[in-house]
Amino acid sequence: MANFLLERKQDLSIIYWLKELFEDIPDIGIVDGYPEGDLELPSIAVEAEDIFFVKKEMGNRRGDKHRLWSIDVYGNNKTQRDFMAYKILQNIEDGIEVSDFDEGFPPDSNPSQLGTLRPVTESITATPIRIFPDLVEKLYWRYRIRFITEYHSL
Repeated sequence: MANFLLERKQDLSIIYWLKELFEDIPDIGIVDGYPEGDLELPSIAVEAEDIFFVKKEMGNRRGDKHRLWSIDVYGNNKTQRDFMAYKILQNIEDGIEVSDFDEGFPPDSNPSQLGTLRPVTESITATPIRIFPDLVEKLYWRYRIRFITEYHSL
């Protein structure tokens, strides 16, 4: 039962990883999915994108499951945006623990680790997104970090 809705546990693990990474800056909003409505600054949005299988062994019909992720960083200014994006980039290569949220959610409980999402290093990209002031009411600064992960269970 530990792998029931494993993909959703991966989604939540990235959210809680980011919350822990930025726990010293409590005013950063971290959301699951593209932000809707008024954009609160500063914010970080996580979007799980494609899930695909990569064959690793000849003769094995099943491949390893890979996932594409986007993390959008929204800041009040360039310095704030860059700080948040660089902090994510500095920590992402260590991997992201996947927790068993059937046991509960932080900070009330400390769920056990099921495995780790390991980024495919050559897939990590970080792109500043240009915002055109004449097209938006409120000017904000944005960075998009995209990467592919492979899941390694314990």
